[in-house]
Amino acid sequence: MIVVENRIEVRAGFAEAVLERFKTPKSVHTFPGFVRMDVLHAVVSEETEEIRVCTTWEKEEDFQAWANSDSFRHAHTRREGAQGSPHGQGQGHGHGQAHGQGQAHGQGHGQPAAEAAAGPIVGNKVTIYQVVVSHLPESAPVESGAN
Repeated sequence: MIVVENRIEVRAGFAEAVLERFKTPKSVHTFPGFVRMDVLHAVVSEETEEIRVCTTWEKEEDFQAWANSDSFRHAHTRREGAQGSPHGQGQGHGHGQAHGQGQAHGQGHGQPAAEAAAGPIVGNKVTIYQVVVSHLPESAPVESGAN
């Protein structure tokens, strides 16, 4: 399995508008190999907040297929009148074109400086991680000698 993390840095006070786009499942949730999505939020400083969108996939090829799909392009195209897309870019593009096979690395994506100044997104970085170990409640060892 792999986890793809999109770390989105947002101007303070704008995170809720960006988070709203993730509250309802979209087409990615029905894509072959998709396992789950976790959306995390933190206040980093008085100036910025951070949103991390983490998707888990059965294999990198599944993620790459989605990242190169029309579904991905549609999901990442700036809507008319929007102040900024959740990935900090104007027109959508396949993340799969920027990543090598099976590597854990980041590739930043961003808006031109003038456009970024007007929108809520400060910048973002996408990283693909190989899942090495997952511990789930049902896989916890049973302690012997419990009273």
